[in-house]
Amino acid sequence: AETRFVCHYTTWSRDRPDEGAFQINDIPGNLCSHVVYNFLGVNETSYELELLQPEYDIGERGLERFAALKDQYPHLKRLIAVGGWAHGGAKFSEMAKFRTRRNQFIGSVVKFLHQYRLDGIELVWLYPGNFDRGGAVEDKDTFLYLVSELAKVIRDESKQWEVVIQVPLDISRMAVGYHQEELCAAADYVHAVGYDMRGWWNNFADVHSPLAPRPNDLLMESFEHVNVGDGVDDWLGKGCPPEKLTLGVALFGRTYLLDDPLDNTIGAVTIGAGDPGPYSNEPGYLGYCEFCQNLTSSEWTKKWDDVGLCPYAYTDTTWIGYENERSLQEKINYVKRKGLGGLYAFSLDLDDYRGSCGEPFPLTRFLSKYHDETKIKDWHIFVSTTEKKELNISETQSGESAR
Repeated sequence: AETRFVCHYTTWSRDRPDEGAFQINDIPGNLCSHVVYNFLGVNETSYELELLQPEYDIGERGLERFAALKDQYPHLKRLIAVGGWAHGGAKFSEMAKFRTRRNQFIGSVVKFLHQYRLDGIELVWLYPGNFDRGGAVEDKDTFLYLVSELAKVIRDESKQWEVVIQVPLDISRMAVGYHQEELCAAADYVHAVGYDMRGWWNNFADVHSPLAPRPNDLLMESFEHVNVGDGVDDWLGKGCPPEKLTLGVALFGRTYLLDDPLDNTIGAVTIGAGDPGPYSNEPGYLGYCEFCQNLTSSEWTKKWDDVGLCPYAYTDTTWIGYENERSLQEKINYVKRKGLGGLYAFSLDLDDYRGSCGEPFPLTRFLSKYHDETKIKDWHIFVSTTEKKELNISETQSGESAR
């Protein structure tokens, strides 16, 4: 079956200096099955969908131009993401608390999707029920009500719009915020964040998207199950259908300052975030476009985490855990093995989109190749000629009805 390959566009990447500015017309729609516009928000008094930067979304016709990608790429599904890390959880929590407020929000979403002729919405509530993110005890229930009611209204509209939720793979966040089985039943797709599981805030060097627990995690009990494999197993074990689960991968690395230049293994003591990059401009974080050139310099030593299946690199002062083609292939193999619905990558503007280290969008291209392979029908290997004819006929018919 064809998998999803969901690409993410971030509106703030347009503000980068010179040729670093990433624009809507830079989106490689041919490489993705879906593209998501990040972010819209929730208005704290009307509880409706809110533009976070109207001067761009409307003033510079950001949303209109995003919607128009369909003209260039007819296959491309276009979604809007609501929320995000900076938006926080409190506005969601307040909106979801009462049915009348949820109705306000859902009504505004329906109107918006009609207005821009879009294909769906991704709810990025980080994270329900988590007090450190502005959450409340009742979020676990009200989040489920919100997703179920939104999905029902969309079904009643007879629209093919997707209702997507973004969820963590960090098990410590699950129990307080997520009715996992019921959410998976209500939503069309579940996008699982397979990255940011570690960072400079932990005060030790590590890759941020390990697939499995490493010896070091067992020493620090709180990290024993904080990895992609355990997180996905938790969602599947709680009754989430694998074909609804889409695994998120990062096109950025997490950076650290080393305490001791001679101590550079996973788990090495760190004393803060690595320096910000010229584009992403956030300490402890570098887009692949900001460090791919370093990987060829003799100053950096490159290593591989044999258990977490991720690369890392270091100098005397700085350490970075990231993703490359080898680790993304491991994630692809994992998605295949588990029968998951596909992958999403965050985000297009963090890949090497100008091709300063070779071909533009190398990581996005690599992931896209897997998505393309899943579109190729492989049933004909097993079927006789007569069956093949019948299949061809029914394929053609279903293909036409799908249009």
